[in-house]
Amino acid sequence: GCAGDGLTVERDTDVLDTWFSSGLYPFAVFGWPEQTPDLERFYPLDLMETGHDILFFWVGRMVMLGIALTGKLPFSEVMLHGVICDSQGRKMSKSLGNVVDPLHLIHGASLDKLEEELVGSENQGNISPEERELAWQGLVSEFPAGIPAHGVDPLRWGLL
Repeated sequence: GCAGDGLTVERDTDVLDTWFSSGLYPFAVFGWPEQTPDLERFYPLDLMETGHDILFFWVGRMVMLGIALTGKLPFSEVMLHGVICDSQGRKMSKSLGNVVDPLHLIHGASLDKLEEELVGSENQGNISPEERELAWQGLVSEFPAGIPAHGVDPLRWGLL
């Protein structure tokens, strides 16, 4: 770290919070606040499809901001899809290290490379030391010799 006395923190005036800006998305992409032909034609949407895990982070903000800024609900229906979890019941997430990077399937990855990426994720603050250790145990269990190179065919098959 650095000494706090020499540190100056300044708020950027041109940045939106991720969840806040996603709440604007259903109408902002159609030109709002201008009353554009696209806004008139495409807003509100019929359907919002999402996972239950971000229902209150994302969908709730869309509803609140849609009503507050346009006077309309942003969509008439919400369809919740399933969320794929790992063997420990955690949501699959690249930052948690519990998914396989498609590039690792193509080119392969040694255990050293996989561990380096997990340590990097921990150092960036994406995962805790406990999450890193849990992910590492999963990787060693699933891929004791690393991930072998398979080329692009597995990815093509996955798209079928």
